[in-house]
Amino acid sequence: MYILFLILFILIASTAYAANSGAPWVPTKKKDIERFLNFVDLKPGEKFYELGCGDARLAIAAAKKFGVKAVGVELSIPQVVVAFIRNRLAKTEVKIKWANLFKVDLSDADFVYMFLMPETYAKIKPKLERELKPGTRVASYVWPVVGWEAEKVLHEEGRLDIFLYRIK
Repeated sequence: MYILFLILFILIASTAYAANSGAPWVPTKKKDIERFLNFVDLKPGEKFYELGCGDARLAIAAAKKFGVKAVGVELSIPQVVVAFIRNRLAKTEVKIKWANLFKVDLSDADFVYMFLMPETYAKIKPKLERELKPGTRVASYVWPVVGWEAEKVLHEEGRLDIFLYRIK
């Protein structure tokens, strides 16, 4: 019985820590996944990172539709397990990393997608500017990255915004 409580505590603590570090788990809306994929210009073989991937639904969809080399980064253990299962069921080769997004090397990224809290965007912005090579695209869902000028914004009445940036 104690083992069960310990496991439950670890799972809850992991989820709480992940939420406090970047954002609570709120997935990208299913109806916005196709919208996102049609908005961005992904190419086969590009390295695509989904930071705070949750169940990795966007990374999996991008890998299936475009053949990108997708990586989902997530800190919450339950979400990593769900992402791993979804990836297997989808028969994609998305790499699911159980890691803190602030500690993952992003220097090989061609595209980075984030759906985090606005204050987390402010914290991760210097890391992105330091690690990403010029020309790397970054998309944020719902909130803009303060201080960056979006190359494009997908804004539709009654829908959540998607901001696309390019590292200079």
